[in-house]
Amino acid sequence: MRIAVIIPVYNHAHFVGEAIESVLAQTRRADRILCIDDGSKDQSLAVCQRYANRGVQARGRENRGAHNTINELVQWAKAEGCDWVNVLNSDDRYLPRKLEMCAAAARANPDKQVISGRLEVIDDSGEVMPPDRPRARWFYGAQSLTETGDHSVAELIGKANFIATTSNVFARTDYLLANPFRPYRFNHDYYFLASSAWRDVLLLLPEVLMQYRIHGSNTITTKPEPLIREMLRMHLDLYHDFAAELAVDHGMRTRFADYCRTLWDNISSFHAGMFQVALAQVVAGISEQEREALAAALTGQEFDTSPNRALAGGYDGTEPLSVAKLCRKLDILREEKEQWSAERHAWNELHRIKQQLQDSHWVGLGAAFGLGKTLRRNEGKGAIEKLQKMHNALLQSRWLKLGAALGSGIARTLRREAQQL
Repeated sequence: MRIAVIIPVYNHAHFVGEAIESVLAQTRRADRILCIDDGSKDQSLAVCQRYANRGVQARGRENRGAHNTINELVQWAKAEGCDWVNVLNSDDRYLPRKLEMCAAAARANPDKQVISGRLEVIDDSGEVMPPDRPRARWFYGAQSLTETGDHSVAELIGKANFIATTSNVFARTDYLLANPFRPYRFNHDYYFLASSAWRDVLLLLPEVLMQYRIHGSNTITTKPEPLIREMLRMHLDLYHDFAAELAVDHGMRTRFADYCRTLWDNISSFHAGMFQVALAQVVAGISEQEREALAAALTGQEFDTSPNRALAGGYDGTEPLSVAKLCRKLDILREEKEQWSAERHAWNELHRIKQQLQDSHWVGLGAAFGLGKTLRRNEGKGAIEKLQKMHNALLQSRWLKLGAALGSGIARTLRREAQQL
């Protein structure tokens, strides 16, 4: 695996040195560090060039915008033979293990094309901002949405662009080349992340991997209208660009539905009501025959059952029908699912331990002399209780304790595992 860190640079002479230093300090070194200065009016390019003797390659040109600069850097990384790319905006910083952890996740999940983690917010001076600071509150709040419930990646991305920045994007070079960033001012990362979630190629890591800097020249301002309009345009583009895939891919449609359901109450400046108004304008432009043909042309498993069957049939005569009532039922089902999952895990653990006991020469020797009888008991009602009884037996077995003292590897392992629970 060859990794390139690509740094689009624009008017960040005060910050880009810190960005580069954070790459040079990685526990897993980058194979290439590539910088393009996008027509800065300060000394940003000169700061980058000071790191030439430490392997940083930097060049400048006229201003073409952030999305074009990132896309150009991806092409450069491909030419350098790098199969993975990590973006780093010139005012942000990586934490030391970012590349190491992303690379490990990529090897463990070969079906994923994009990997992102959590972030923390820093100020102009590089100090971490607490969650209750007004300018940091949104970012920490958006991340907190990932901590509640059992939600798909598509649902989470619909709730908010909690990944927040292209600096949080570690992706396959070929995937980035096939899905270049688009010419949005605010949302080129959101379009890319939403489409990756729909395709089920986005992996989320729970660790904080980078630091996002908030300062006076950040792109997003407090005036809402430009961002709201761009969010509307971005989603019109998404609907347009993915219409063909959605028509034939049931899995994508399921993830798309998850995304749209949570999108309605998102915190990323998407105005769902105005988007429906925009769709109404689009539909107004086609004839009645075209509308009829469009509805008739849709196919899929979704037509086999009522989409609201659980709600429609949920009334039992004891209280008014409501989503809250169904949510309580869902909570019960989730608890039952967790219980079954715990039982399954316990059965698997029991099977593993019993197999180790069966394969152990030391345990077999004890059985030949009539020792270690507690290890062969089958006590307890369910799998969880049986597993607990087995752990107790492992800890209490004098024969196993003697084996561990005499150097029996399996005896030592079994006792250590039991002690950790």
